[in-house]
Amino acid sequence: MQFGIIGCGTIAQIMHLPYLAEIPETELHALVDPAIDRANALGDRYNVPHRFEEADQLLDAVGSELDAVVVLTPAHTHADVVVDTLDADIPTLVEKPLAATLADADRMVEAAERSDATAMVAYMKRYDPAYERAQQELETLTDVDLVTAYDVDPDHGRIIDEVYDLVGGALPNGFVEESVAERREQIKEAIDTDDETLVAAYDFQLDHVCHDVNALRGLFGDVKRINHVEVSDDHRYLVANLEYEGGERCVLESGDSDRKWFEQFIRVDAPNGMLNLEFSNPFIQNTPTELRVKSGIKEVEDTTHTPSYDEPFKRELERFIHCVEDDAVVRTTFSEARDDLELIIELFRTYRAETSGDTRQHA
Repeated sequence: MQFGIIGCGTIAQIMHLPYLAEIPETELHALVDPAIDRANALGDRYNVPHRFEEADQLLDAVGSELDAVVVLTPAHTHADVVVDTLDADIPTLVEKPLAATLADADRMVEAAERSDATAMVAYMKRYDPAYERAQQELETLTDVDLVTAYDVDPDHGRIIDEVYDLVGGALPNGFVEESVAERREQIKEAIDTDDETLVAAYDFQLDHVCHDVNALRGLFGDVKRINHVEVSDDHRYLVANLEYEGGERCVLESGDSDRKWFEQFIRVDAPNGMLNLEFSNPFIQNTPTELRVKSGIKEVEDTTHTPSYDEPFKRELERFIHCVEDDAVVRTTFSEARDDLELIIELFRTYRAETSGDTRQHA
């Protein structure tokens, strides 16, 4: 399979490029990045024959030669690229979150529905071996008392700089400023506000909490009701009380910190047991997620599982290839990712309603 990579930034260099280069049935055929010097440097490193500054150049020049593309640009730019790749019937894997606005997400869902090509969202945690084991173990619990989802980021940049030597690039004049302004306008549209602190909070949570929202969806289904939302500490932290379609209640805590360690877990407490899924840092290759399973009333069994050191990003790519070549079922769909985005938006709308004195419940 010949792949095109659209966007050659951090996650492309740490995960997608090296793993696509080592999967036997794939070939890196083209790279796209607005910093063409970065695309050229990575193209030389991975022996990629075609390099472009823009996605439409790739489609015009080698679109017919591609078997798939991976879209790794910022979320607010996904729609224009993904609609074009799917309209060209090119199987498309796009990084999470799907978009910044529901309008763009809907455009991509519609493009996926009218295209014959595979459309998949890169929620790598859903392909983590420990997460898959947790789905199985969850079925052994007689009931669920409480779900706790906790996800607080460190300064990832400092950690990445210590571990990797990433390729930088010279972007066109004004590119960053224009991109930031476009994203800001989309965020204001998405949550219907001019409040700069809420804009900053949504800007962070859009890329951050979508992981938790989707991981919880894979375990418990749809959220039936948002009962309460708090945004605090200069809008760096968000806490939400959610109720799922099966009646499970969840406390979701999501934030940003200056500390150096990464911490993310999903804990499920039940009358007869407990599951705790402790995720590893997503930017460090092959660091395993651990699942702790504890049960017992009269006697206690306490086991920690490390199912595999397989990298979820690589397993995600292998699943995408399987979907393209063998018509396997897509696990993380565009429509599901669209609903994740809608929930994130509703979290902010609920917070605004509660702080303005409007006590109507949002769902």
